[in-house]
Formats: sequence, structure tokens, C-alpha cells
Amino acid sequence: MSQTAPKPACRRPGARPPRGPSRLAVLIAALFAALAHGAAAPAGAEEDFAERAHALVTPYIEAGLFSGVILVAKDGQPVFRRAYGLADREWEIPNTPRTHFRIGSLTKAFTAAAVLKLAEAGRLGLDDPIRRWVPSVPEAWAGISLRHLLQHRSGIINFTALPNYYDQIARVDHTPAQIVALTAGDPLLFPPGERFEYSNTNYVLLGMVIEAASGRSYEAYLRETILAPLGLKETGYDDLTVILPRRAAGYRRGRAQWRNAVPMAASSAFAAGALYATVDDLLAWDEALSGPRLLSEASRAAMFDDRGTGYGLGWFVSRAFGRPGDRTSGHRVFGHAGSIPGFLSINDLYPDDRLTVIVLSNTETAPAQKIARDLAALHLGHYEAPEEIVLEDVILDRYPGTYRLGPRAFLTVTREGKGRGLTARLDGPGLREPAFPFVPESDRTFVSPIADMRLTFETEPDGSPTGVILHREHRERTGPRVSEAEAGAVLAQPPREHREVAIDRSGLTALAGRYALSPGLELAVTVEDGRIFAQAPRQPRNELVPEAERTFFLRAVDAQITFTADEAGRVTGLILYQNGLETDAPRLPDGGEPTMRLGPRAGSPQDPKGSN
Repeated sequence: MSQTAPKPACRRPGARPPRGPSRLAVLIAALFAALAHGAAAPAGAEEDFAERAHALVTPYIEAGLFSGVILVAKDGQPVFRRAYGLADREWEIPNTPRTHFRIGSLTKAFTAAAVLKLAEAGRLGLDDPIRRWVPSVPEAWAGISLRHLLQHRSGIINFTALPNYYDQIARVDHTPAQIVALTAGDPLLFPPGERFEYSNTNYVLLGMVIEAASGRSYEAYLRETILAPLGLKETGYDDLTVILPRRAAGYRRGRAQWRNAVPMAASSAFAAGALYATVDDLLAWDEALSGPRLLSEASRAAMFDDRGTGYGLGWFVSRAFGRPGDRTSGHRVFGHAGSIPGFLSINDLYPDDRLTVIVLSNTETAPAQKIARDLAALHLGHYEAPEEIVLEDVILDRYPGTYRLGPRAFLTVTREGKGRGLTARLDGPGLREPAFPFVPESDRTFVSPIADMRLTFETEPDGSPTGVILHREHRERTGPRVSEAEAGAVLAQPPREHREVAIDRSGLTALAGRYALSPGLELAVTVEDGRIFAQAPRQPRNELVPEAERTFFLRAVDAQITFTADEAGRVTGLILYQNGLETDAPRLPDGGEPTMRLGPRAGSPQDPKGSN
């Protein structure tokens, strides 16, 4: 349940990376020069917008950062609606626009609307004290009104910020009263109404108010009063014990591999973040809020009135793409982010432009907020090279350390300087690279302004990093965080000695072919007179010396190659070991000819791969 506001305050208006354009901007500009146009897409150009939007999203897909569904709508009609990645990685089931996602804190807008419906019916007042509806709350909370809860101005501690929330509390079912009791013994952070402080506890209390005022369960009242009348059949209160067709599984990265997200019971989020939905239902929901179909004009005005706090009733209220230093310029935007284990979501409304941007992701690494804001900028004619994001020192200080990217290759990450970004240097046998600078692209993703590289950190729910993804030259390398001592011990080991062995050379012809080291970079393997060679573009041809039936080394450089095959013995690729790194290279088709076979014992490499 995220407290991330869809507002541009995390960026320095007008700032640019200090040493040139980012890789993302260069790639997009090269693919589609139209992105640089300064005018919004005119009528009849929406097909072109869809093409340009896909080009904008593509780098995130290539980097493995995004999996989910994106929808952009103008005047209530989709102009870009596309699914990416897998809904279920274990069964390799793709996402579709009809996939159900847990939407986390987007739930708060539904909860706020339910409170407003009860107010319209005269069942409660927004300025009622919380103790009128939930008498069991502490006496210290007597001055808190429903409006304070709706606008996060109560001063009540956020229960999801408790240190044991994700590893203990969130995993089991709780009643709303049990959730509120987690923070009831703590003093208020400030007198009610004094300032804004995001707290999921506020909306759990509002769910209890809805139940007390309506005489129905939160789920039932929401379904009967909002979801059913609006025809939102693909939105509901999540219950993991119920079979929900097309339910996306949530994922996170840890220890250099995809993992299932930390389990989370819907009741542990309740009215603060327990709903699921599809992008189409969310668009219908947004459209209902733009007119009198659900709420009165007075209620809708109250919902989006932030009273100077930046938060209305269930929505962040801000402006985007305005003039630097002028808070009254730019496009009005109402939005909210959602973040629960395995899922990230964004729902942004630009009311004056009749533009809606929805991003639903089932991976925790997705820069959903940045994607949504860039797509809006693209449609409104404000898209530019990404601005430098300013992160707090407490966030930047998390990431320095050592990360293992291969059997004998390590990435050393350091702080570039106070208030700036990071530097990263790759160390391994034969590697003599400088430290490259990286500037923030989000709170977990950093891009180099001088090289084709991006870093994405894998983190635990508390933000501590466990691994890193290095996207470089169209290839991702992943690795866990390790100690400096472990890295030093590995790098201090002498190189392994290679000894030539006799093999049956009649089987070498099965290995000949082309292998893709990366997009546009192939390794050609040829066989002549019982000898096998490998050659990369613009590189000399090197003979491969056998040290096992399918493993070879090069005498000219410190490199080894192991060929891989499937269970039927068909050659499928090779693994190049060089400079302490492993590079998988799938075999490319040979002009339609059947793939040759190694024999009945062909399969995975004899030695398990390292941490890559």
C-alpha cells in the first residue's frame, strides 16, 4: 500500500543529468524521432501515439523491469492498451488486458467514494469524530474527524510501517479492529489536522466507519453501492481462497532470480488496499467519477479538494509539466499509486485534458510511476529526455556495496557524492574498467549518462538491497549482494589451469553454427579438418581446445566455452566464460536446416552455473 504520490516533486524541475542524455532518451530518440515533437497528438493521430507509446515502454520490457498492462485513454476511449510479460511465470501464462491485478492503495479512492455516498444519504458527516463510529479507539484520538482520516491528517501511525508488518502481520488474516490495535497504544505524531502524514491506518478506520454506518460489511457495501451499479464486474475485494479467473501472480526479485512475492492476506490491507481490478474496469471507474453517475457535483468537488495539503479524499492532487517554480502552471492531475507485495499500480487522471493513464504491474521492480508520467507527457506534448531525479541520502546510502555478477566478476557500487547518484565498477580477471556514474531514474533504478547501462536494485520489503540487475549492451546480468571479503577471496584465487584432453572429434560438426551473444553480436563456430574455431565480428579466429566432450578453452585469451543441448540432444546454445563472467548465447537457426545433435548424453553443462 503505497504512499507514493503521482506528483513531480521528486524531480528537480528543469534539471538534466550533468554529463549528457540518458540511455533511455537516446534509445527512444533513435527509434522514434517523433517523440521529440512539442505538440500534443492531434485528432486522427492516435494510431501514431500507440506506436510511439510502445517505443517508450520497450526499453523497460527489454530490461526485464516491467510486466503488466498499460492503458492510456482520451475522452474515455483507449488510445493505447497493451499487455506485457507473464501473469504466471511458473506456467508461462502471459498477461492480457483482462488480467486481474491487486491494486493496493488505489482501493482508497473506492473507500473515499463509499464514505461520500453515506454522507449524501445523511448516514454520516465528514466532520464526525471517529469515536462516534468506532467508540473503541483511544481517548487521544477523540479530536480526529473522518475528514482528517480521508486526507491523512490524523497523526495516527501507519501500521504498514511497523518493522514486522511484511514478514509477520501481512501474512495472516486480521480483523480491522486487530489492525487498528497495532498502533492504538502509540502517541499521535501531531495534533489532528496540523499536517499531512500518509497512514494506511486511516483507511482501515474508514472501512470500519462504513460498516458501522451502513450496517453491512465493507465488501458488501462496496459491491452493492458502487461496483454493481457501475457495472464493474472485474473489480472486487480480494480473497486468495477464492478461484479468480485470470488472476496475476505477484513477483519480486531476490538473490539474482525471480521469486514469488511475500504472501499477503487481503484482510491485512482491508479498506486501505484490498481490491483487485482490470485496466478496463479502472477506466470505467475513472469515467464514472468525471460525471454525476456515482457522486453528486458537491461530493466530487470535495473528493478532489486538497485544501492545500496535496491530498484530497482518496486522491493525490497536483500539477504536472508546469513552468519551473510556478506551482499554478501545468496540467492538473488527480492520481494515486498502489504498492503491495508483488504488485505496483498507478491511476492518473488529467481532468482538464480528459486523459487517463493506468499502469498495473505484477513485478515489484516496475517503475510504474515513471512510465505513467512519461506516457502522459508524450500524449500532451511535453515529453523530453528524462529529468534527473533527486533522491534522499537515506535512499542512496542503501545501495553501496559489492554484488556478484559472475563466478569471478563483482560490481562495486559507491556513492558519487552527497546529494548525487552512484558509481559502479565491474571487477574481474582481465577487466580494467573505470567507475561509471549512474543517476536516479527511480528510487531503485539508476541509468548511466555516459554509457549504455542501467542498474536496478532488488530489495527486501524494508528497502534493503539483496541483489542487482545490470542492463548493459542489450543484456541483463543479475547477482546477489555479497561481502567485500567474499569478493576479495574469490578474486585472489589463482586462475584455473586448463588441460587439453582427447575427444571424439567426429562429433564436432554438431557444434558448428552461429550463436547470439547479444542482439546484433554473433559468435561463429566452424569446424575444419577435425579442429573447431570461434570468431566474433571484427575479431581474430581462435581455435577451441577441448578439456571435456563439450567444454573448450582458448589459448590466446583466458576464456572457455561450454555447449549446451536439450534433452533430445539438440544443440541449443553455448556459455562463454570470460573476464569472470558467464554469457549465455542461444544458437541461431541455420537457414532452416534441422539442428544437429550431440548424442544421448547431451544436456546441461557438467558444472552448475554460478550466481549469474
